[in-house]
Amino acid sequence: PTHKPMAGKIEDLVGVFEKTQCECLNASDKKPLANAIFSPAREDAAAVLESDCDAQLLIHITFQQIVKIHSIILETPEASRGQGPDKVVLYVNKPTIDFASTSSEKPSQEVAITPENLAGKPIELKFTAFQNVSTISMFVPSNATGDEDEMTILSKIAVLGLTTAGEGSKPSLEQQKAAAAGDWLNPK
Repeated sequence: PTHKPMAGKIEDLVGVFEKTQCECLNASDKKPLANAIFSPAREDAAAVLESDCDAQLLIHITFQQIVKIHSIILETPEASRGQGPDKVVLYVNKPTIDFASTSSEKPSQEVAITPENLAGKPIELKFTAFQNVSTISMFVPSNATGDEDEMTILSKIAVLGLTTAGEGSKPSLEQQKAAAAGDWLNPK
Protein backbone atom coordinates (compact mmCIF):
# COMPACT_ATOMS: atom_id res chain seq x y z
CA PRO A 1 0.00 0.00 0.00
CA THR A 2 1.12 3.53 -0.68
CA HIS A 3 1.22 5.89 2.25
CA LYS A 4 1.37 9.65 1.99
CA PRO A 5 4.17 11.00 4.14
CA MET A 6 2.96 12.76 7.26
CA ALA A 7 4.06 16.33 7.80
CA GLY A 8 5.83 16.81 11.09
CA LYS A 9 7.78 14.39 13.25
CA ILE A 10 6.29 10.97 13.91
CA GLU A 11 6.68 10.18 17.58
CA ASP A 12 5.59 7.77 20.28
CA LEU A 13 2.24 9.15 21.48
CA VAL A 14 2.41 7.66 25.01
CA GLY A 15 2.82 11.21 26.37
CA VAL A 16 -0.74 12.07 25.28
CA PHE A 17 -2.41 8.86 26.52
CA GLU A 18 -5.24 9.67 28.96
CA LYS A 19 -3.89 7.19 31.53
CA THR A 20 -7.12 6.79 33.51
CA GLN A 21 -9.05 5.94 30.33
CA CYS A 22 -6.77 3.25 28.93
CA GLU A 23 -8.14 -0.21 29.61
CA CYS A 24 -7.96 -3.79 28.44
CA LEU A 25 -10.83 -6.28 28.51
CA ASN A 26 -9.86 -9.88 29.41
CA ALA A 27 -6.46 -8.87 30.87
CA SER A 28 -4.96 -10.92 33.68
CA ASP A 29 -5.07 -9.10 37.04
CA LYS A 30 -1.43 -10.06 37.63
CA LYS A 31 -0.28 -9.05 34.12
CA PRO A 32 -2.26 -5.86 33.30
CA LEU A 33 -2.26 -3.39 30.40
CA ALA A 34 0.00 -0.91 32.24
CA ASN A 35 2.88 -3.41 31.85
CA ALA A 36 2.74 -3.03 28.06
CA ILE A 37 1.91 0.65 27.54
CA PHE A 38 3.70 2.66 30.23
CA SER A 39 7.43 3.08 30.83
CA PRO A 40 9.55 1.69 32.33
CA ALA A 41 7.56 -1.59 32.36
CA ARG A 42 6.99 -1.64 28.59
CA GLU A 43 10.77 -1.67 28.02
CA ASP A 44 11.08 -4.70 30.32
CA ALA A 45 10.40 -7.99 28.49
CA ALA A 46 9.55 -9.66 31.81
CA ALA A 47 6.64 -7.24 32.47
CA VAL A 48 3.87 -8.30 30.09
CA LEU A 49 0.18 -7.93 29.38
CA GLU A 50 -1.42 -11.37 29.29
CA SER A 51 -4.96 -12.35 28.40
CA ASP A 52 -6.98 -13.94 31.19
CA CYS A 53 -9.33 -16.75 30.19
CA ASP A 54 -8.64 -17.18 26.45
CA ALA A 55 -6.57 -15.68 23.62
CA GLN A 56 -8.72 -12.58 23.08
CA LEU A 57 -7.80 -9.06 24.19
CA LEU A 58 -9.62 -5.77 23.61
CA ILE A 59 -7.41 -2.77 24.32
CA HIS A 60 -8.81 0.78 24.47
CA ILE A 61 -6.41 3.74 24.41
CA THR A 62 -7.81 7.25 24.87
CA PHE A 63 -5.77 10.31 23.95
CA GLN A 64 -5.77 13.70 25.72
CA GLN A 65 -6.09 15.39 22.32
CA ILE A 66 -6.82 14.52 18.71
CA VAL A 67 -3.94 12.62 17.07
CA LYS A 68 -3.00 11.24 13.66
CA ILE A 69 -1.74 7.67 13.83
CA HIS A 70 0.96 6.42 11.46
CA SER A 71 1.74 2.98 12.90
CA ILE A 72 1.55 0.77 15.97
CA ILE A 73 4.02 -1.55 17.65
CA LEU A 74 2.78 -4.79 19.23
CA GLU A 75 5.82 -6.54 20.67
CA THR A 76 6.09 -9.94 22.36
CA PRO A 77 9.19 -11.22 24.22
CA GLU A 78 11.28 -13.62 22.15
CA ALA A 79 10.57 -16.57 24.45
CA SER A 80 6.80 -15.98 24.09
CA ARG A 81 6.57 -15.12 20.36
CA GLY A 82 4.33 -18.12 19.74
CA GLN A 83 1.76 -16.50 22.04
CA GLY A 84 1.91 -13.13 20.29
CA PRO A 85 -1.16 -11.95 18.37
CA ASP A 86 -1.42 -13.15 14.77
CA LYS A 87 -3.88 -10.42 13.82
CA VAL A 88 -5.21 -7.14 15.19
CA VAL A 89 -8.48 -5.44 14.30
CA LEU A 90 -8.43 -1.67 14.83
CA TYR A 91 -11.34 0.66 15.56
CA VAL A 92 -11.05 4.45 15.62
CA ASN A 93 -13.23 6.53 17.97
CA LYS A 94 -15.33 3.57 19.17
CA PRO A 95 -14.60 3.75 22.93
CA THR A 96 -17.58 1.59 23.95
CA ILE A 97 -16.86 -1.34 21.64
CA ASP A 98 -16.92 -4.70 23.45
CA PHE A 99 -16.19 -8.30 22.46
CA ALA A 100 -19.79 -8.88 21.32
CA SER A 101 -19.82 -5.87 18.98
CA THR A 102 -16.47 -6.64 17.29
CA SER A 103 -18.25 -9.05 14.95
CA SER A 104 -20.78 -6.47 13.73
CA GLU A 105 -18.82 -3.19 13.94
CA LYS A 106 -16.91 -2.22 10.79
CA PRO A 107 -13.19 -1.95 11.62
CA SER A 108 -10.97 0.93 10.53
CA GLN A 109 -8.35 -1.65 9.54
CA GLU A 110 -7.53 -5.32 10.05
CA VAL A 111 -3.86 -6.31 10.00
CA ALA A 112 -2.05 -9.67 9.92
CA ILE A 113 0.89 -9.60 12.34
CA THR A 114 4.21 -11.10 11.29
CA PRO A 115 7.02 -12.48 13.49
CA GLU A 116 8.99 -9.33 12.50
CA ASN A 117 6.17 -7.18 13.92
CA LEU A 118 6.25 -9.15 17.18
CA ALA A 119 10.01 -8.43 17.34
CA GLY A 120 9.25 -4.68 17.25
CA LYS A 121 8.84 -3.77 13.56
CA PRO A 122 6.11 -1.08 13.35
CA ILE A 123 2.82 -2.00 11.67
CA GLU A 124 1.99 0.79 9.20
CA LEU A 125 -1.66 1.81 9.06
CA LYS A 126 -3.92 3.25 6.36
CA PHE A 127 -3.14 6.96 6.66
CA THR A 128 -6.63 8.17 5.74
CA ALA A 129 -8.41 6.02 8.35
CA PHE A 130 -6.37 7.33 11.30
CA GLN A 131 -6.58 11.13 10.95
CA ASN A 132 -8.77 12.53 13.74
CA VAL A 133 -8.31 9.96 16.46
CA SER A 134 -9.42 10.48 20.06
CA THR A 135 -9.52 6.74 20.90
CA ILE A 136 -8.11 3.63 19.30
CA SER A 137 -9.37 0.16 20.16
CA MET A 138 -7.29 -2.89 19.30
CA PHE A 139 -9.06 -6.24 19.17
CA VAL A 140 -6.78 -9.29 19.27
CA PRO A 141 -9.02 -12.23 18.29
CA SER A 142 -6.33 -14.94 18.40
CA ASN A 143 -2.63 -15.63 18.68
CA ALA A 144 0.04 -17.49 16.75
CA THR A 145 -0.63 -20.77 18.61
CA GLY A 146 -3.98 -21.14 16.84
CA ASP A 147 -5.39 -22.40 20.17
CA GLU A 148 -8.18 -20.13 21.41
CA ASP A 149 -7.56 -21.26 25.00
CA GLU A 150 -3.85 -20.32 24.93
CA MET A 151 -3.15 -16.90 26.52
CA THR A 152 -1.94 -13.99 24.36
CA ILE A 153 1.16 -12.12 25.55
CA LEU A 154 2.32 -8.59 24.69
CA SER A 155 5.30 -6.83 26.27
CA LYS A 156 5.02 -3.49 24.46
CA ILE A 157 2.21 -1.56 22.80
CA ALA A 158 3.20 1.74 21.21
CA VAL A 159 1.18 4.12 19.05
CA LEU A 160 3.27 6.23 16.66
CA GLY A 161 1.98 9.37 14.99
CA LEU A 162 1.48 13.09 15.36
CA THR A 163 -0.31 15.31 17.79
CA THR A 164 -2.38 17.83 15.92
CA ALA A 165 -0.46 20.84 17.28
CA GLY A 166 -3.12 22.22 19.55
CA GLU A 167 -6.10 21.42 17.32
CA GLY A 168 -8.93 20.23 19.53
CA SER A 169 -6.90 20.35 22.75
CA LYS A 170 -7.58 22.57 25.72
CA PRO A 171 -5.05 25.34 26.38
CA SER A 172 -2.96 24.75 29.48
CA LEU A 173 -3.48 26.91 32.56
CA GLU A 174 -0.24 28.77 31.69
CA GLN A 175 -1.49 29.45 28.15
CA GLN A 176 -4.83 30.71 29.51
CA LYS A 177 -3.08 33.03 32.00
CA ALA A 178 -0.69 34.31 29.33
CA ALA A 179 -3.59 35.01 26.98
CA ALA A 180 -5.55 36.78 29.72
CA ALA A 181 -2.49 38.87 30.69
CA GLY A 182 -1.89 39.72 27.04
CA ASP A 183 -5.49 40.89 26.63
CA TRP A 184 -5.22 43.03 29.75
CA LEU A 185 -1.96 44.64 28.64
CA ASN A 186 -3.21 45.33 25.13
CA PRO A 187 -6.76 46.72 25.43
CA LYS A 188 -8.56 47.20 22.14
